[in-house]
Amino acid sequence: MDLHPVLLGKLNEALMPFSAGGFTRRDAALPNVRGKVHAVIGMRRSGKTTFLKQLLTAQKQSRESELSLYISFDDDRLADVSLADLSHLIEEYYRRYPELRGRETICWYLDEIQLVQGWERFVRRIMDTERVEIVVSGSSARMLSREVHTSLRGRGIDTVIRPYSFREFLRHRGEEPSRGPRRWTPA
Repeated sequence: MDLHPVLLGKLNEALMPFSAGGFTRRDAALPNVRGKVHAVIGMRRSGKTTFLKQLLTAQKQSRESELSLYISFDDDRLADVSLADLSHLIEEYYRRYPELRGRETICWYLDEIQLVQGWERFVRRIMDTERVEIVVSGSSARMLSREVHTSLRGRGIDTVIRPYSFREFLRHRGEEPSRGPRRWTPA
């Protein structure tokens, strides 16, 4: 079976050079825990996708570009994507880069993955069978912290992205103070 044509296009796009320049740096960070699926969760419009793209940019600057891929499932043309299509996506990647299978850790950033029915089983399987690190994100009720832990059977660890803190707001406006206050006062 061939790879879903839209997924093929997204894979081709993911392998191209990428820069998430121009986005305000967030104070959030993924915990340094290997062997877990990192779930980036939070309310709608809080910056989850931007955060993933910032992580991807940092990865692509420190490693070879083809070792880190971002795929967004927030596309109406992917409404019928199945688990088999996700498997074909992985196989197509390794068809292009057979020398990487089992030798290099591939970082997959899967945005709005909850739109694919049964995504949890796919993620658990490739975590068990391939050398990968996976970061998923989404904002639906199925991506709540307790749901992620249940669906991934203890293999997930979450990072919550909230709307801008006051410091991030100041950073976005170019007004972030260079140092913190000497002491905190009620004012």
